[in-house]
Amino acid sequence: MQCVGFDCGNSSIRTVVGRYDGKRITSEVVHQVPNQAVTIRDVNYWDILNIFQEMQNGLRKATAKFGRIDSVGISTWGIDFGFLGTSGHLLSNPLCYRNEFGLRGIEMVDEKTKKRLFDLSGIQNHPMNSLYQLMGIKQLLPEYYKNAKDVLFIPDLLNYLFTGEKGTENTIASTSQLLDMRTHDYNRGIFDLCGIDRDLFHPVISHGEERGRITPSLSKLMEVEQIPFISVPSHDTASAVVSVPASSDNFIFISSGTWSLIGTELRNPIINDTVFDMSFANEGGANKTITLLKNSAGMHILQNLKREMDHDRQTACTWDEIVEMSKKAGIKVELYDPNNTKLFNPVKMNEAVAALSGETDIQRILASSYISLACSYREAIECLERISGNVFDSIHIIGGGSKNNYLNQLTADITKKQVIAGPEEATSLGTIAMQLLYHDPSQTLASLRNIIARAVQPKVFEPGKDFPGDDIYNRYIKNKDYENSLS
Repeated sequence: MQCVGFDCGNSSIRTVVGRYDGKRITSEVVHQVPNQAVTIRDVNYWDILNIFQEMQNGLRKATAKFGRIDSVGISTWGIDFGFLGTSGHLLSNPLCYRNEFGLRGIEMVDEKTKKRLFDLSGIQNHPMNSLYQLMGIKQLLPEYYKNAKDVLFIPDLLNYLFTGEKGTENTIASTSQLLDMRTHDYNRGIFDLCGIDRDLFHPVISHGEERGRITPSLSKLMEVEQIPFISVPSHDTASAVVSVPASSDNFIFISSGTWSLIGTELRNPIINDTVFDMSFANEGGANKTITLLKNSAGMHILQNLKREMDHDRQTACTWDEIVEMSKKAGIKVELYDPNNTKLFNPVKMNEAVAALSGETDIQRILASSYISLACSYREAIECLERISGNVFDSIHIIGGGSKNNYLNQLTADITKKQVIAGPEEATSLGTIAMQLLYHDPSQTLASLRNIIARAVQPKVFEPGKDFPGDDIYNRYIKNKDYENSLS
């Protein structure tokens, strides 16, 4: 059996072919190109037409190399969406969550209502959430909202472009803050509280069901069969968690990429004041599980620092060079909170980090960023242990960031927990594995994890016995508290 998994993130568009022989899945990246937002008159858009074109290119390469493709699944980043008009065509390229619309939206809601929205949804309030973006767009770009007949989240929009069928699934819809995570369905009370039209959204399709097939015209144009597109966890984090090579249900993960999603998998949501106060969310997971997680800073800061260095030096630094520069600066550097809102989308990341940390030398800024990131992981994990009542001995780091051995070791040293890194292709493996539910409904989430685990060889990092992890972490907390006092 051969399946295609599309893994589209903030920084790349990837087409991966997975081959299942009845025991394990092997995968191969057949197409990968960069992805990034496009800025026009101070507004950031996603070039969805380019994304769609590159997915077509990837599917062509997959069929050319492997022949028959039995099914396709799509996973992308969460929260963003596109508008369709009454004709069924796009009204514009989708807007990026880093715009001001979500900030404007959340400013319209008082603290009492925010708590009510959390209680109704189980999702933490954040300006990035689709709910707040919609509220801000409705006010600042009224023509978009007024003329919209449909709102489709990014993977739903891409499925629609391929198949002509509209729908969604619970993991991507959960990132909107419009679902009640107790029922995994839309909550009418949230729409009424915030003045959003419920009719803009489409029914939730269960995992393993067919979402549609490539349209006849596109099938002819691409010279491929009318391949079925399957409902998989289309939020990339949820698909990535499917690939965690854990032997029990009790595990903790860091899905490491542009963002770091730090969490654990549950059967039911935990919606209480502690979860609210600690800024955790109950997002949708595979087969109606819950990923109790915190959306935390990831490689976004370091990616921007690297991009600025490449521009200033007129040559590209490798990540190995970035790591070596960080190591040279050592561990006695000033630390900062990587989740400070000033780092969300600054004009110059190095200047923003320097203002928070007090470090001005680029090597020390890089070192500070790596160590601060590992400290933020420990902080989130300690909160997660308090919320869940579980103590975790190890951390599974999955996704593209799991390749960073330096950060993996820092995380082990500072958290004092074993780190198990991999698989790197977590999202695409999860996206491919979940398609097996369509071909073999007897599969379970546990059996899919076993299938994936047979094909991966994660790296293990043990905490250093003499590493001053507690001292570094205490300095981080002290500096963070000082930052907060100035806010």
